[in-house]
Amino acid sequence: MDRSVVMVSAGFHPYVGGSEKQALELSVALKAAGWEVLVATRGVGGLPSRETIRGIPVARLWAPGSGGALNSLAFMASLFVFLLRRAASYDAIHVHLAGSPALPASLAGRILGKPVVVKFGGGRGIGELAASAGTFFGRLKIRLLKWLGPRFVVVTGDLREEVAAFGLSGSKLSVLPNGVDIGTYRPVDAAERAALRRQWAWPEGLCFLYVGRLSPEKRLDMFLEVLAGTDKTSKPFCVAFVGDGPEEKQLKELCARLNIPARFHAPVKEVWRAYQAADVFILPSVSEGLSNSLLEAMSCGLAVLGSRVGGTVDAVIDGSTGILFDDENGLKAGLKRLLTEPGLPASLGRAGRERALRFSIVETAKKYEALYLGRE
Repeated sequence: MDRSVVMVSAGFHPYVGGSEKQALELSVALKAAGWEVLVATRGVGGLPSRETIRGIPVARLWAPGSGGALNSLAFMASLFVFLLRRAASYDAIHVHLAGSPALPASLAGRILGKPVVVKFGGGRGIGELAASAGTFFGRLKIRLLKWLGPRFVVVTGDLREEVAAFGLSGSKLSVLPNGVDIGTYRPVDAAERAALRRQWAWPEGLCFLYVGRLSPEKRLDMFLEVLAGTDKTSKPFCVAFVGDGPEEKQLKELCARLNIPARFHAPVKEVWRAYQAADVFILPSVSEGLSNSLLEAMSCGLAVLGSRVGGTVDAVIDGSTGILFDDENGLKAGLKRLLTEPGLPASLGRAGRERALRFSIVETAKKYEALYLGRE
C-alpha cells in the first residue's frame, strides 16, 4: 500500500453538511486517483460500526451518548487509539474541521511522524476560530494545535488572515478551495430543464434558488424583502428553497405576507436536480467560507447573486459569472438587472459553468495529494 490516508470527520454520511460532503467527495476522488482511503468518524446510534459508502470504508468509533462532553472525550480517545493501532496502514491523516478530533489526530501524527492536515471551516468571524476564541477550552485547543503543528488548510484568503491572527500561520498554512463534482453537477438543455421545473412544481418565471441551511446569518429574509419591493412590471419570478433550519417557519410566513411565489423543499439526495431547474442561485450571507452549494450551482450553469464576502468573492467574477452586492441597495440593483435584462441570467450562468471547472474535485484532490506527500 503505497499511498493511503485516514479521513477524520466528527460527522459523516448520511448526516451531510458542507464539511461531511467535502470529506466524501474528496475521498471518492482520491480513491479514483489510486489512494487507499479510510474514514474514521463518530459512532452514531442506529448506524453500523463498519460499512462502505461509495467504495469508501467507514469506521464509526465508540462515542457513547448523542452529544456533550462525555461523547466528545470518548470519541477523541477512541480516535487516538484507532490511529495508533493502524499506524502501519496509512501514510497521512486529514482532519475535516478543527474540532475536538483535531487534537488526538495531530498528537498521533506527531508521535508517529506522519503528516496531518487540519482544515478549518466556516466563514470569517462566524466559523470555528471565532467560536473557539470565545471559550476557555476553545482557546486551549488553539494553543495545543499550534504546539502540535499540523498542516493547516483554509478555503479562502480572508480565512488565512484570520488564522494568521491566531498565530497559526507561516509555512504550514495553505489555501485550498473546496471542490465540486463537475460531472454530476452539470447544466441540462432547455427541454430537460422544463421537465424538471414541472417535477418540482415551480411556477413560471425567473427562478431564484437557495440550497442550504435556513439560518439567520444567510439573510434570506433581507433578500425576500428586497425582492418584494422590485418593480412589479418586470418579468415574473419565483423563489425555491431546498434545506431546513431554524428560520424555515419565519421565511414561509414572510413569503406569504409579501405575496412572493415560493416553494420550500426538505434536503434531497439528488440536489443537482434543483440546480438544473433554476435560473439564479442566491447567497446573501453575512459571512461565508467557500460554499459547496455555490460551486454546485455554478457547475450547473446558474447565475449567482451573492453578498461580497469570503469565498463568494474568490469564486464569482462580478459582472461576468454573477452579481455581487455590498448592501441592500446593491442587492436591489442586482435584482433589477436580472429581472429586466434579457438573456443576462443565462449568459452569467454559462460563464459560471466555465469558471466552476477550475474548482473540479479532481483538481482539489491533486492539491491535497501534494500536501500529504510533502510536496507543497
